[in-house]
Amino acid sequence: MYESIIFKDRKKLSPRYIPKEIIHREKQIDLLVRTFIDIKDDPDKFPLTVLQIIGPAGIGKTSTVMKSSVILENELKNNKINIKIVYINLKLHGGNKYAIYKYLLSCIAPELPAQGLSAEEMLRQMLDYLITNNMYSLIILDEIDYLIKISKEIGIIYDLTRLNEFEPTKKCNVKGVIFIARSTEFHEKLDKAELSSMGKAYIEFPIYSIDQVSDILIRRSKEAFKDNVIGTDIIDWISKIIISPIVNGDIRYALDLLSYAGNLAESEGTERILLEQIRKINRQTYNGITDEDIKELSNSEIIILLGMVRGLKIKNKDYVDLKEIRIQSLELAEKYKVRKLDIENILDDLAEKNIIKIISLKKISLISSSLENLEKVLISKIDSNSDSK
Repeated sequence: MYESIIFKDRKKLSPRYIPKEIIHREKQIDLLVRTFIDIKDDPDKFPLTVLQIIGPAGIGKTSTVMKSSVILENELKNNKINIKIVYINLKLHGGNKYAIYKYLLSCIAPELPAQGLSAEEMLRQMLDYLITNNMYSLIILDEIDYLIKISKEIGIIYDLTRLNEFEPTKKCNVKGVIFIARSTEFHEKLDKAELSSMGKAYIEFPIYSIDQVSDILIRRSKEAFKDNVIGTDIIDWISKIIISPIVNGDIRYALDLLSYAGNLAESEGTERILLEQIRKINRQTYNGITDEDIKELSNSEIIILLGMVRGLKIKNKDYVDLKEIRIQSLELAEKYKVRKLDIENILDDLAEKNIIKIISLKKISLISSSLENLEKVLISKIDSNSDSK
């Protein structure tokens, strides 16, 4: 039987694994539980409560919400309250109202048929089922900003935040709706009624500090790897990568690095993970611009890249055309007093460095992470270059 010399339990490095203890998110867990804990006193008098969870990718939003849900569910069941907590990842189950409501109905009332029902009828069936069976529910919608970005059908927000008005003569046994998003930028695409129905209550998740990242990686490593497989040099190196402005605290990337490096160590027959193996995996897996890439860029290249970022934000698409890049870049060049700007050649150079992808003159895309993060880093870099002259 095959036995790993590196891994004790590689599943502990999966982003889907939720540790028994979520460290450095204790404050957010407490706030979440406190928001809904009064359901236990008198659920029928507890109003439908809408809450937003906001923060960049990979900083513990989903795991914190799921951990809080378990605490809340246990507390309510101890008070003889039958609560059904439903988690929906809109990247997996989204796309339109019908698909989302069908999945929602199947989670709460799996024995009820959805075939032949409209989206609104499925909501009505769900609400009636909860009342008939003396059940209550909390609905969690993850990646709501993704759904708003890809779909014009954003009425789901209005529907779910006003379930208490769906049938005014009946009570509403859905006690909470939690939306999880990477930022509040999606608010700009909502109309006034939808924005109002979401309310202004949200819990913000800051990115982890380097010490917090280190704590998390040490704990996961102890669960995932055998003794003496990973050293502090590896943890320190990965922690610095994770808190950089480009990666922006994404712990999932750190877990991927550890997992892939563990596989590489096994295949190469080393008894522990080596720093060079981590560096190799980082070069192979990170498909975006790095801090090192930015350090090596000239002012002209930064101007073009910054112009492209701004063009992408204006167009709100995954690609931008040469004309828009030219408009934005020339404005920036004038601001930063960059005289010579050979846009086409610089774009070719950026493509060769695997920073951008040129599909055609009308389709130029960026190989990177958050536009907001990259824009801030580029501005900081060119401001620094300008000040040093």
